[in-house]
Amino acid sequence: MKLEGGRSRAATRAASDAGWRDPGARRDPPRASHRGAHTRQSTDLGDDEPRHRRLSVRENEVFHMLVDGLAVNEVAHALHASERAITLHVAHILHKLALDDAAELIDYAIRHGLIDEGAEGAG
Repeated sequence: MKLEGGRSRAATRAASDAGWRDPGARRDPPRASHRGAHTRQSTDLGDDEPRHRRLSVRENEVFHMLVDGLAVNEVAHALHASERAITLHVAHILHKLALDDAAELIDYAIRHGLIDEGAEGAG
């Protein structure tokens, strides 16, 4: 992934949340994360199994395009899908990974070695 001023394009975009959040989208109820409680349901995967393995093939495609720095409309165009469909995929991805927003998605990808900081981006 191409770096811009020491930050990946995706991290820069996530910091501004550009193109990721649908203001009309329904959000999950607030979580009691300040006390360390985790209210999202877990799946049958073991604790040692990375959560991103829960993603469908299409969700995985969307996930990787997002962490590469593409906006929702760019992902929709590349996958010949509607922005609404991609927004729903993003919501499912965030839910399956127990994340709240784009910044957490980028952090997750970095922590799990899913972003190649040395690769050159198309931008």
